[in-house]
Amino acid sequence: MLAPSGTIPLLRDDAPFTESTQLCDKLTIRVENGVRQLYSADPDEKWLPGYPALSLEPADIVRCLLQELPTPKLDKMYPYLWLVGTQSSSHISSLHEQIVRGREIIVTENPELHLVWVNNRVFIKPLPRFLLSYNFWQLYLSNPKPISPHSNQFNIDKIRKTALGYMRTYYFLVRHESDFRLAQREHLIPSGIRFSQFIAFISGFNHIEDHEVSLRYQFGQLRLNRLNLWAKVALRQWQFHKVQWQYADILAQYYAPLLFLFGVLSLILSAMQVGTQARPEWNVFLGVSAWFSVLTLLFAVVVAVLLAALLLFLSLRELHFALRKKHQA
Repeated sequence: MLAPSGTIPLLRDDAPFTESTQLCDKLTIRVENGVRQLYSADPDEKWLPGYPALSLEPADIVRCLLQELPTPKLDKMYPYLWLVGTQSSSHISSLHEQIVRGREIIVTENPELHLVWVNNRVFIKPLPRFLLSYNFWQLYLSNPKPISPHSNQFNIDKIRKTALGYMRTYYFLVRHESDFRLAQREHLIPSGIRFSQFIAFISGFNHIEDHEVSLRYQFGQLRLNRLNLWAKVALRQWQFHKVQWQYADILAQYYAPLLFLFGVLSLILSAMQVGTQARPEWNVFLGVSAWFSVLTLLFAVVVAVLLAALLLFLSLRELHFALRKKHQA
């Protein structure tokens, strides 16, 4: 890939930013017994930056990468994502535009929910500190060979593509200083960083192309309601992620469309009643009106039964979950 003039060409196995523009300098690389390994530049902090519970041992780092970055469900849904969101990786509203659109920024640590929005909420995953380190990229995300034998699930190329796609989203999220202030306010970006520093760092990800990122990040922001709809087909799951957590909220989402439908049916029935009284000799119209009235009554009964069945299904599903957990304990 050709880089624009005045920029450093992005090599496939190199970090997408320079050591001088890194935002985390707490990691160094040492060679001991012929093995390159990460060490903390601060002797009092012997853990992965931002994760005090994790050491700098390769096994812990691999486990962290496998937990913090992959989006297996969205990658599996890739053939259906064009039905969920705009088929463009740059279709990402900046943080201030999210606010203008009436969306509240919700912090999530689940990578599957990053840039997923529903109603007046948008979920965004904060930047992990270790992904701001040049040495971390050089050792764990720029080597074509697995670093650690502790996990045969660790695929450098796959993890790198996911990391590149995830980091590139922040190039679109933070475009103005107002976006940067919002990111700091919501703790999406570590403190102690200036706007100019962040722009110098994140600009390197602007040159990442779609074939260099994972399938999920070939799309931008996604609508959760549509993900829940197509999850039934793509994932064989009832929904991608819960939107409502209370029974009243789950049932309430059906009230508005049902009230509208019943209002239309009521208007039709009233018109039929007026028609039958005005021209009783319309035998065909009388027959249609009678059958339509019966069908409307049946429809009302069916809807009531379905709502009751949905409530019963949700209750039984929670009971089954509780019993299963009880037997596993």
